[in-house]
Amino acid sequence: MKIFYSILVLIALNFSTGLIAQENCTYEYDPSQTSLEWTAFKFTEKTGVKGKFDSIKVTGKQKDKSKFGAVKSIQFQIDSSTANSGVPDRDGKIKKFFFGSVKGNGKISGSFSDISTGETGTAKLNLRFGNAKTTAPVNFVWKEDVLEVTGTVDVVALGLQSGLSKLNAECNDLHKGSDGVSKLWPNVDVKVVSTLKKVCK
Repeated sequence: MKIFYSILVLIALNFSTGLIAQENCTYEYDPSQTSLEWTAFKFTEKTGVKGKFDSIKVTGKQKDKSKFGAVKSIQFQIDSSTANSGVPDRDGKIKKFFFGSVKGNGKISGSFSDISTGETGTAKLNLRFGNAKTTAPVNFVWKEDVLEVTGTVDVVALGLQSGLSKLNAECNDLHKGSDGVSKLWPNVDVKVVSTLKKVCK
């Protein structure tokens, strides 16, 4: 009987210790662990040109007990003058002829809505540039504490038709593919990767 009682005591102690040791964690958006990459396309055969934005300002709730709650209310602002394709001459033309075609402060603002629940799902990416607004469907996937969002934005819907034409005219020969046709596509792929900061007590 004493042996049985001792076993019960040990089980109870292990159970209570487990409860005490249970982690109390919060998740927080970390700008130093976030990147926004874009891929524009040239030539009739649609060859990708990759780049990123070096400046992204994030506002809204960025800290929560769940990783979903830490990002669902985030709003952001991108400085279009920080477009970086790794080629300074090209970047200068993108800023002057493409983004420079729209009057305003040069900032692209955005947020997410209609976010589905789960480790993978869909959402709507809401963007505004100058007086133009557009919404693009995006897909997301969580890999533990890492969030990856991908989608395609129509820059014409974002008020950049004139900028697209001006940039293509300026880089006419550089945008000629094997068929000799100069083409710059209006669809730009975007990819956001963010590793949340997990703090446990």
